[in-house]
This record gives sequence, structure tokens and C-alpha cells, in this order.
Amino acid sequence: MSAPKVTTTSGNKAIVKVVRDFPYPTEFNPPEVPAAAEGAVSGGVIGGVISLSGVVTPSTPTAFERRDVGVTLEVEPTVGPDNYTIDLSLAPKVVEFEGFINYGSPILGPTSTAGVIGVFEVTPNVINQPIFSSRRVETSVSIWDGQTVALGGLVREDVQKVQDKVPLLGDIPLMGRLFRSDVDQKIKRNLIIFVTARLIDAEGRPVRQDEEQEEVVEVLGLPENLPPPAFEQQLILGK
Repeated sequence: MSAPKVTTTSGNKAIVKVVRDFPYPTEFNPPEVPAAAEGAVSGGVIGGVISLSGVVTPSTPTAFERRDVGVTLEVEPTVGPDNYTIDLSLAPKVVEFEGFINYGSPILGPTSTAGVIGVFEVTPNVINQPIFSSRRVETSVSIWDGQTVALGGLVREDVQKVQDKVPLLGDIPLMGRLFRSDVDQKIKRNLIIFVTARLIDAEGRPVRQDEEQEEVVEVLGLPENLPPPAFEQQLILGK
């Protein structure tokens, strides 16, 4: 749970972020592959692996971008003409990192063994790009000074496949089904955001404060010529 606070003027947007900075590359230099050298010829047969003259340089990143991963809340408050109501434009957004996808392709080089020409992988040339998921809600409400708005519905459901089996016995063909189980586990998460808006003056004090009226009990003096209370009279008579 997080409880950030922010102050802004009427009609100006305020942004609250509870995020993690996620940098990732967006531009790459192409790979540099040197030309293949000629293999050693012996008896008309090319033997061994055809070597590459120089160093193979895979794709290298040259430019990066940053993405905020987490919860971002944009709020634009506007004070009403009665100086008591507040119009709120709310736009919460949730961004989550899902993983990487490799958009690169391996760099291959020629080989020759016993007269058979083939290829081998010089470098995998991995170019990973991140995948993000986002959930966003936009709404506008009008509330009184000091009231709270609850935003929900940012639900996410993940399905995980769990396989449980008995060692060795679970790997037996056909009969192994009796010793293993496959279960789909569903995990649901719901994000709820509470926003409380309050009007404050230039000194940061609330414009309207909850004034609690204290009950004042006044003790009035009694005249000296009044008779004693009834219970005192009974005590005197009992003597």
C-alpha cells in the first residue's frame, strides 16, 4: 500500500507515480561479419573448419527509451463556483512488464568437414525487446471538500499451469498419467485507488475545518437559605 500526497492549483494537472524506471534499447547497429577465409586444400579435399578472418560483432544498441512500470495517477481538480465542490478528472494507469521477445536472428558461418560443407552458429545475435501490459481508466466526478472517491475495476487475472508428478513413475508412457496431475491455477489481482480532495489556503491549512463543539457544563451556586436535599433530610431524621 502507498499513500502519496500532492498539492496543485485549480485547473492544473497533478501526477502521482509509484513506478520503477525501466530502460530498454530501441535502435541497434547492424552486426559486422568479416569475410570467410579460404580453407586449406589438401588432395582436393577441404579439411577442417573454414575460419573467419577478424572478430564477429553482433548487433549493439545505440539508443534507449525509458518506461515507467507501476501505477500512475493523473488528477486535474477544478474548484466549483461555490468554493465548496471540486470537479476531478481522474486517469489511473497500471503498466506491468511481461517479459522479452527476441527479434534477432543467429549469424551463421560456413564449415567443411570430410568434404561435407555445412554451417555453424557464429553468434546468436540476440535482440531482446520488452513486452508491457497496461490498464487504464478515465473518469470525471464532482465531490464536496474533504470527500473520498474510490476507483476500482483494474483487475488482472493470470493463469499458471502447475504440473505435479511422482519422480520416475510419472514419466512412464501411458501409465504415467496415473502418477501425475496438471492443474490450472488462477491468480486474480484487483487494484483499488482512493482519492481524497481537500481545499487548502496559501498557508497549507484546510479551508474548512471540522469544528467540534465542546459541551460546556456550568455549575450554578445555590442560595444559602434553601433547605438541604431530600436525602440529607432523611439522614438527619434517621439519627
